Amino acid sequence: MPKYTNYDEYLENMGLILKEGASILCLSPETDATRPGPFCEERKTLVSANSVGALRSIIITGSKQFGMGTMGSILRIAGGEFSTLRAKQNIDAGNIEKGDVEAWLDLVRFDFKNWGYGILTTESIEDEKIVVRLDESMSSAGMPNLDKAVCYYEGGRITGGLSEITGISWQFKEVNCWAMGDDFCKFEITKI
Repeated sequence: MPKYTNYDEYLENMGLILKEGASILCLSPETDATRPGPFCEERKTLVSANSVGALRSIIITGSKQFGMGTMGSILRIAGGEFSTLRAKQNIDAGNIEKGDVEAWLDLVRFDFKNWGYGILTTESIEDEKIVVRLDESMSSAGMPNLDKAVCYYEGGRITGGLSEITGISWQFKEVNCWAMGDDFCKFEITKI
């Protein structure tokens, strides 16, 4: 890893800027990308926070160091583990009953909005497949087209607890993402 003499030098090398007055990291407009930055401007409803810059810097620097596949796995597992604990906590407290998929998605929707992860909308719930849309994703809203989905943490947050609630393993595939040139994210969640 290169050695840096100051934080600004590090940010410049990563193609990031520290947004004035907001203390968050955004994609530099000069970064080689097919969509202009800074990418944090597209979070219009949810206030951009330091957590957005922190997560995006982890995604960017981690994928440069370890590859996006490895970083994606780490973020998916982290989101899934936290989500599993959140589901257990709510089952134990009597807030959600085992098997209540809609109650779980309501809790995820609440968490995402209140914690700034994004605005989650359920599009369909079927026995074998659930489709949800995520607007203003913490991981990707406003990102340039990277030709790959990057919302691994959010997908893990949805599926980890879903598996705990239903007792069945679920997986997600992000079929739309800002980082794939879309202006929203969409997950197809299926039983394994």
